[in-house]
Amino acid sequence: MERIAFTMRVKSGQEEEYRRRHEAVWPAMLQALKSAGCRNYSIYMRGQDLFAYMEVQDFQAFLKLMAADPESDRWEAHMAGIMERGILPETGFHERLVEVFHLD
Repeated sequence: MERIAFTMRVKSGQEEEYRRRHEAVWPAMLQALKSAGCRNYSIYMRGQDLFAYMEVQDFQAFLKLMAADPESDRWEAHMAGIMERGILPETGFHERLVEVFHLD
């Protein structure tokens, strides 16, 4: 299992819209995440800054499955207008954080 942490940022004035959309994530998108091996996924918000954490069995396999899933593309397009930072073209994912400590 791999622990993945990453950051994102919501455009100014779009904080409430971001919360609203995440109160009603499409069931097909939730299933896409689960089918790609995502578990224990949380997003935290402070102002415009977002911190996300998830666990996957194989991150590269997760990326490949999500890239091939039309629901993922649809969700990214749905969120693009309210986000300052999205998917990085060079990695196909958000800006990841380096884990420096873990206590099990």
